[in-house]
Amino acid sequence: MVPIAGVNAFPKDFRLRKSAEFQKVYEGGAKKVSRSFVLFAMPNGLVHSRFGLTTPRKLGKAHDRNRVKRRVREILRTSREAIPPGFDFVLNPRRSANDRKLEDLRIELVALFGADR
Repeated sequence: MVPIAGVNAFPKDFRLRKSAEFQKVYEGGAKKVSRSFVLFAMPNGLVHSRFGLTTPRKLGKAHDRNRVKRRVREILRTSREAIPPGFDFVLNPRRSANDRKLEDLRIELVALFGADR
C-alpha cells in the first residue's frame, strides 16, 4: 500500500523556503526558548502559519540531523490544531532533541507554540 503524499503533508505555501524569509523572522520575531528548541515567531498577516526548520551541524552527524527533522515535521503535521494561525515560525532544535522521546518533544513544542498566543 502506497501512502498518499498530500493527505496531511505541509504544502509549499506553509513553508519558509528563502533565506530572506528566515532572516526576517530572526530579526523581527519573538524568541522563545525551551529545553530542546529555540522558536522564533513573527506575525505574517496570512490566514495560515508558515514554518522553517534549521538543523545546524552542532546537532550531530547527518543521520542525527535528519532524524530530528523527521520527528519535528511529524509533530507539526499531527499537531496543526494546537499551532496558532497567522505566524511565521523558525524552529531551531537543540542537541537535547536527539535524546528525547517523540511524545516528550511533542508536549514541549506544543507548549512552546501555545506561549505565542
